[in-house]
Amino acid sequence: MLETRTPGVGDYARHLSGSGEPRRAGGFSWKRFRERSQAFFEEVHRRGRERLTIMVIPHTEKKILNLHVSLYAITLSSAALLLVLVISIVSLVGKSGEDVENYDMGLTNSQFNLQSVKMAEEMMPLHELIQNYTGTIADLYVKLDGDESRVAGQGGVAQAVTSSEVEQLRTLVDRCRAQGTECSQELTEEILRQVLYLSEQDNHNLRRAVEVSEQILAELGTREKQNLLRHTPSIWPTRGYLLSPYGWQMDQFQGREVFQRGIEIGAVPGSEVVASAPGDVIDVTYDANYGLQIVIQHRFGIKTYYAHLDRTRVSKGDSVSRGQVIGYVGRSGRAPVYMLYYEVHIGSVAYNPHAFLNHLQDQWLIQPRP
Repeated sequence: MLETRTPGVGDYARHLSGSGEPRRAGGFSWKRFRERSQAFFEEVHRRGRERLTIMVIPHTEKKILNLHVSLYAITLSSAALLLVLVISIVSLVGKSGEDVENYDMGLTNSQFNLQSVKMAEEMMPLHELIQNYTGTIADLYVKLDGDESRVAGQGGVAQAVTSSEVEQLRTLVDRCRAQGTECSQELTEEILRQVLYLSEQDNHNLRRAVEVSEQILAELGTREKQNLLRHTPSIWPTRGYLLSPYGWQMDQFQGREVFQRGIEIGAVPGSEVVASAPGDVIDVTYDANYGLQIVIQHRFGIKTYYAHLDRTRVSKGDSVSRGQVIGYVGRSGRAPVYMLYYEVHIGSVAYNPHAFLNHLQDQWLIQPRP
């Protein structure tokens, strides 16, 4: 019996592919992939073997140069050039970054050293000023019958030790300055340690000075101290400038050094002279050396002398108040210029008037030489 069969989908697929193997629509065929790949590389190889002619035409009448280069050569040359360019750029960027980083680091260190030295140079005079201030406060506190144990750490041995530290710091700063940009990090750190040490000492001394100052103000606020201050000659007797201070001076008339027991104040002719404290006028006289002069007696055994006057406004026996006008500046006696000669006595001893005009004066009395 003859069997007949209707052609199916598989027969149609085999007919299209030319193969006896069926292929489902949309599937992957290695044979077809190999065929297409082979066709692609053959096309690339064919085109790569093609040659291009590069003509070099000189401006002169010389022979034209023809260069025949394949696409393979051009492609490989371009790839090699691109690779070299990329490697060069990456290397250059890395090296530049490292150089900039090192430069910035060096600049920062240099600036740090410079600022450290500058800070130390500014700190040293400030330290000396603080030392003078705290020492003066301590001396004034002791002179006002304060407890010396409260200021025992200021001045004396303690100040000598601190002065030694300042000298060491100054030596380190000079060394760093001499080295310039080559100043080492170790030297800079040592300078900063010295600055920190002195700063701590200054802060400690300032705190103590503030405490002592508060104690001084409390003492001065007592009734007894207020009474003493009211009768102490503590204001300038005239407006002017200091011509010569209290102490040993060269006398232009005698041509030798003499001890001057007061101060000479230069002033405009006719300037007012006032009493530096309340008291009684005990003498108005004229002297060949000091000219017209006034002597005022104050409480607590204090006397003040005003000399080289042009004229007076008080008489012997008058009572005067602090700031009252008693005369006018002149150049009577042997005064070379218009001035006021002013003395302060306690008992029979002439004290430095600055000790009363400025209570922060170091020396209240300079002993005359024998």
